[in-house]
Amino acid sequence: MATGSGLERSKQQCDDYVPRGIRATFASLRNTSFRLYFAAQIASNIGTWIQITAENWLVLTLTDSGLALGITNALQFGPLVLFGLYGGVLADRFDRRRLLIVTQSVQALLALAMGVLIVVGRVELWMIWAIAFAFGLVTAIDKPALHGFIKDLVGEGDLPNAIALNNVVISAGRMIGPVISGFLIAGFGMAPSFFFNTVSFGLVVLVLLMLNASHLHTTDKAERRPGQVREGLSYIRRDRVLAPTVIAMSVIFIAAYNLQVLVPLVTVRVLGGSSEQFGALMSALGFGAVVGSLVIAAWVKPGLRMIVMWCALLAIVYVWLALPFGTYFVFAGMFLLGVACGFFSITVASTLQLSARDDMRGRVMAVYSIGILGSSLIGAPLFGASVDALGVPRTFLMVAAICAGTAAWAWVRSAKGFDS
Repeated sequence: MATGSGLERSKQQCDDYVPRGIRATFASLRNTSFRLYFAAQIASNIGTWIQITAENWLVLTLTDSGLALGITNALQFGPLVLFGLYGGVLADRFDRRRLLIVTQSVQALLALAMGVLIVVGRVELWMIWAIAFAFGLVTAIDKPALHGFIKDLVGEGDLPNAIALNNVVISAGRMIGPVISGFLIAGFGMAPSFFFNTVSFGLVVLVLLMLNASHLHTTDKAERRPGQVREGLSYIRRDRVLAPTVIAMSVIFIAAYNLQVLVPLVTVRVLGGSSEQFGALMSALGFGAVVGSLVIAAWVKPGLRMIVMWCALLAIVYVWLALPFGTYFVFAGMFLLGVACGFFSITVASTLQLSARDDMRGRVMAVYSIGILGSSLIGAPLFGASVDALGVPRTFLMVAAICAGTAAWAWVRSAKGFDS
């Protein structure tokens, strides 16, 4: 298929998704299967962020090291960089619902193992790293399948809205989960956070088993043949929308999306706060992302020009966070960072999903998963080491400069006709 066809389809979807009021914001929830999945994902993402908060706080408690915290996140999300495209191939070849039943079950067992280690008092840093790496290996398959499964649930017509609402779910988890985890840690220790996540994964598995497969919008699967990873990369490289979108996305995710490292370091190095304050900062970030996702849900506009706007907004927010104006200013900055991240992530995901062919969707969204999670392999250790060496404000100003430079580059690309 010619590269222009994906671009035309993306533009047609933009035209279809003009603002239509509050009903447009929740349009995809009229789909019964998506409603069930949406409800399960709320619980699952709350559980995920409860665990992430506890894991990061546990590492800081054991080591007081920004680098150790960065390595933990790199191990958990880094395998996507090495194996994410192979996970995308699996998502294109196999039934995504069945694939997700397996991956979600394995993640539940890993969360349970971490909780048990804490209860028996045997947890050490290398154990945290080993389980984080195991999570990463499963995530390399799970995330491409999860992203592709949204279209299986709602079809192409409601896809941009469903992507936005799915981002609301992720952001709501980021908002609610850390608060719960902060109080769980203060009142009962670390283990309950991991047990909660075990149950939340189990709930997703139950819903996946309940879904009526005949109601899914499935397409023909990719045939098994050699070179499918290279084929996917070549497809992206040749497409005049996908290629610049992936480049801009990768730079921003590596530089500006190290949120699991950023928030605890701001809590400790800037505010000198407690686990409760850490949870509150994470919630401010998540609340901003929820607000941003709901605002953009009814009028998602894929394309490079919108990506330019959100890169510039991220630069402004990082400058804000670098200013030494006190606790309330930091909380407001975290909220704005969540809004900007919501706008950027949804626009990028919609651009990729609507521009990709169905038989390439798993591999294209694997690249997105590599960017948003696997970039921690590079970004998280660099961010942690930069804060250790330069301090928080200078690191934020450096990130702002990178975001502004990416916005300028993407603007030049769009002006040359890559977004028209």
